[in-house]
Amino acid sequence: MRTINSALALALGTLMLTGCGSNPDTPVGNIGLPAWVMQPELENGLAETACVPFSGHISIDKQQATAMARSGIAQQIAVKVKAMDKVYNRRTDTTGSLNIGANFETVSKQVTERSLSGTRATKTDIFEIDRKRQLCSMVTMEPEKTKEIFDNILADSGRQLDPKDEAVLYEEFRAHKAQEELEKELSR
Repeated sequence: MRTINSALALALGTLMLTGCGSNPDTPVGNIGLPAWVMQPELENGLAETACVPFSGHISIDKQQATAMARSGIAQQIAVKVKAMDKVYNRRTDTTGSLNIGANFETVSKQVTERSLSGTRATKTDIFEIDRKRQLCSMVTMEPEKTKEIFDNILADSGRQLDPKDEAVLYEEFRAHKAQEELEKELSR
């Protein structure tokens, strides 16, 4: 009987923890902010959250936080494109083909500037962080828009790729590896 009660308690505890982990509004970390603030994410898309001191002027503060989050998305794209360039150069080096056309990094800045209009603030709230009120805004770019950026970078680079290479580069563009490189770049 005691074993059954222990197993039941363990299963119930696991179920409760699993349920909490899937809600982006559940507090995470040691300061109790929701996941969308601490670890913003959008499956197959891009997400970034920025917080600014709350001045009492919601529209001004929201514009500032949204602009900062958009800048973060632009940084994510830049890091993903750097990773894409590395993969492309590695693939062309191993196949011995000529590397013709602009590198993806060069054209990505222009494409990114054109594409940031496709982002939108999806969550905004006011939190107390370190005893100061902060307005936080999460900006996202939907997966379709992310794919469009990739396609535009390829088109603007002038490179002709076979479908297999294009698929590999798109996966690299979306990959977690690029996210890790972003975190490394930001920590410098």
